[in-house]
Amino acid sequence: MANVTRRTFGKYISSAALAAGIGEVTMGFGCGVFTDILTYVPIGLEAFETIISLLDPSLATALAPIIVKVKAALADIAAAVQAYQNAPASEKATLLGKITTAINVAIDEIQAFWSSLNLPDQNLATTIADVLQIILSTLAGFLPLLGGSLLMGKHHPKSLPVTPALRSQKKFKKEINEVLRKHGYAGRIY
Repeated sequence: MANVTRRTFGKYISSAALAAGIGEVTMGFGCGVFTDILTYVPIGLEAFETIISLLDPSLATALAPIIVKVKAALADIAAAVQAYQNAPASEKATLLGKITTAINVAIDEIQAFWSSLNLPDQNLATTIADVLQIILSTLAGFLPLLGGSLLMGKHHPKSLPVTPALRSQKKFKKEINEVLRKHGYAGRIY
């Protein structure tokens, strides 16, 4: 057996405790934070696509590069979680950092999308801002559960406040639908 120092042993114990502790945390989507994230990504993407459907088609086309970045950033979160779940215990701490980084990148890309919008229709702008805030706050809600924190990425000329919030899938959809209904987009409810 290899000679294990106290320091090495401490790393093993802290990594195992972190992995075990994280596996127990849940927001109500599934049986743990990783399952919750994997469940959230498609519904977060669906909510984002609902926003895109509200835009004038020519504006959506003009914003296509940033829309692609947002979608890719959300997909990267799921990929990072799957890599974490499939990795040996010795690699989990590094991959946990990649998950928190992926979440922060997605938050930054969504902020870049918002900053790129120039909407003269105040009702539409408010609707989109409110839906984006639900998406952003839900993403940010995962960070403390992973031992991460919200990082302020690039500076954007305009950005939305992000307050981490824990939501179940049902509550997330309910809040998005309430925003759409409130602003006259009941036909867009999902």
